[in-house]
Amino acid sequence: MRNSILVTSDLKSVILVDTQQDDQRLAIGKRGVLLSVLGTDVCATEVPAELDKYINLALRNLKPFYEFDVADAAKNQLCITYNDVNNAVFIIGIRDIDVSLTAPMEVNKEKVTTFAVKMKDDPTIGLASTKVILARLESPVGGIGGAKFIRFYHVPANASIEQSRL
Repeated sequence: MRNSILVTSDLKSVILVDTQQDDQRLAIGKRGVLLSVLGTDVCATEVPAELDKYINLALRNLKPFYEFDVADAAKNQLCITYNDVNNAVFIIGIRDIDVSLTAPMEVNKEKVTTFAVKMKDDPTIGLASTKVILARLESPVGGIGGAKFIRFYHVPANASIEQSRL
């Protein structure tokens, strides 16, 4: 079962954890990575150039539901996991953790952000989710000092982008 996606410490890739295949690094920069559900497995793929127009239209006037500041990778952790029973992708960001911890310690809830995205209305109906999550490394418009964020968008998986966005 595929149920976890890890962000590499160099922040250039995500790795789809699959018990049946080797390392599957996917570039998160520029175009990003699409996360979806097929059957009861989470799937991930790099956005190909052929989808640029579709993605640009889908993102018009759409704000990310979560952005993770990657300024200090040594103190931040990002995890993406899928739970097939709840049919949800969980995105968990932890920031400003003291890396010199020597014993188990509870992380302050103010430092942890968790989002849950339900992928299908019913996990037993349909083959694929009707929406996908786009995750990509971005710099803010007019970004100062090279600030970067991994931003997450919830976008339609098919060509029926709302006409009000076009």
